[in-house]
Amino acid sequence: MPPGERREQLLDVVLRVIVTQGVHKVSMDSVAKEAGVTRPVVYAHFTDRDDLLRASLAREEAAALKQMAAIMPEPGRGTPARAVIASLAGFLAAVQEAPDRWRAIFTLVDSSTPVFRARLEQGRAAVLAAFEDVIRAGNPEPGTDVEVLARALHALFWDAGRLVLAEPETFPPDRILRFARDAVERHLRS
Repeated sequence: MPPGERREQLLDVVLRVIVTQGVHKVSMDSVAKEAGVTRPVVYAHFTDRDDLLRASLAREEAAALKQMAAIMPEPGRGTPARAVIASLAGFLAAVQEAPDRWRAIFTLVDSSTPVFRARLEQGRAAVLAAFEDVIRAGNPEPGTDVEVLARALHALFWDAGRLVLAEPETFPPDRILRFARDAVERHLRS
């Protein structure tokens, strides 16, 4: 297997180990075993466990940011309520498209290092700013607390992503979107 493909294969395995066994189970041995290769093959691409985890984080973070960039609402593109609902639908589709990536993200948020939390906070701040811009551009109902509404939307997105993965039969995207459409339209002019 060419080196680039092997590296990607090993990073796929790291993600699978994180999702199925937990981040604490990622090791050179566990990745080699799961990939069906020897430890020297893993060491040919990564110096140690931390290098494996950093590379996996960087890859999944880049992919998640790319997914999010494609679906974030933009001021002036349709009504704010429709823009937010379209973004939520896009987010739920992104979660379903790459469930292991998002399971790992949701899991790591709860048990991560300060470095990871800081990186995640940067992404969260960007999402909040995008929501605030869309809300303000949409001439919200008088008295609307833009910052609190943006945070509520962020919480809705985040929890909806978790629910779609954890309980897909009980909380399918259509159910979540129906609720969100009603809730968002109460605060944003359509």
